[in-house]
Amino acid sequence: MNHLHLSKKPLNFKEYVKRSALEGDVSTVITEDTLVYCEGKPVILYARLQTDLSQLLASVQKIKYEKNKRTTGLVTESAIFGYNPRNVIRKDFCSATGMAYNSPADHAIIAGFGVELTKLYQEFFPETYETHSGFVDEKISPDWKIKDTPFTSGIVNRNNPLKYHFDSGNVKNVLSNMVVLKKDVQGGGLACPEFDLLFECANNTVMLFDGQQILHGVTPIRKTSPNAFRYSVVYYTLLQMWQCLPIGEEIARIRKIHTQRERNRAAGKVDGSKLAKDS
Repeated sequence: MNHLHLSKKPLNFKEYVKRSALEGDVSTVITEDTLVYCEGKPVILYARLQTDLSQLLASVQKIKYEKNKRTTGLVTESAIFGYNPRNVIRKDFCSATGMAYNSPADHAIIAGFGVELTKLYQEFFPETYETHSGFVDEKISPDWKIKDTPFTSGIVNRNNPLKYHFDSGNVKNVLSNMVVLKKDVQGGGLACPEFDLLFECANNTVMLFDGQQILHGVTPIRKTSPNAFRYSVVYYTLLQMWQCLPIGEEIARIRKIHTQRERNRAAGKVDGSKLAKDS
C-alpha cells in the first residue's frame, strides 16, 4: 500500500463543475493500492480487491437501468438500490427502491456487497467510520439501513462518464464507498483535480472518499470491444432517511394521511398535502 501526503490545490470550481473530466486535467495517475492523506488524515483509499466479484457482476448486468438526462445535458444510465426517503410531491413515504421489488435476488447481492466495503471503511478510516455508524445508529431506524453496514442506499452507474461534481444529499463529513467492474475499456478513471490525481479505476477496485467534499468526475469511456462495460456501484447514507419512522409506524402514518386526504376530497376541501408536510 502506497501512502501519499498531499494538500488540496486551490481551484476555481466554476471552471470545473458540470464540464467533462479529462485525463489531462491532472498529472499523476494512481494504478496501485494507495491511501491519500490530507492534513495528516486519510481522505481517499484506492485498492484492488482480491474477492471474487462474479456474483456482483452478474447481478449488475441483469438489473434494469433507467436513462436520465442531467441538467448538464449528459444522458446517464443508472439504477438505485437500498431505501428511499419521503418525497412530499411524488411519494410521501419511505420505502425500498424499485430494484428491491423487481429484482429481489440481485438487489440482495448488490446491497449485501456493502458489507465487504464496510470492512475496508473500518480498517482504513476508523474515526470517520465511528462517526458515520454512530450517526446512523442514533438517527436512522434499522429498518432503513442496509444490514451490517452504515449505508442506507446506493446507485449502480453503467458506462457513465460523469462530469465534475460534488455529491449532495448524503450525511456530511462521512465517506461514500465505490466498487468498479470494468472490461475492455480505456479511460473511465476518476479525476480529483484538487489533489492532481487520476485514479485508474481498474476492474475489481474500490474507492472510499467523501464525494461531498472532494470534486470528482469520470474521464471519457472508450470501449475496445462490443462487450465492453464500466459499472460503478456506490454506497452511501442519505441524510433525509433520519425522518423515516420504523416501517410499521411509517405505514400507519401514510395510511392516516391518505385517509384524511380522501375525507377532505369527499367534503370538497383542499387536498390534505399540508398534513403530510406537518406530520
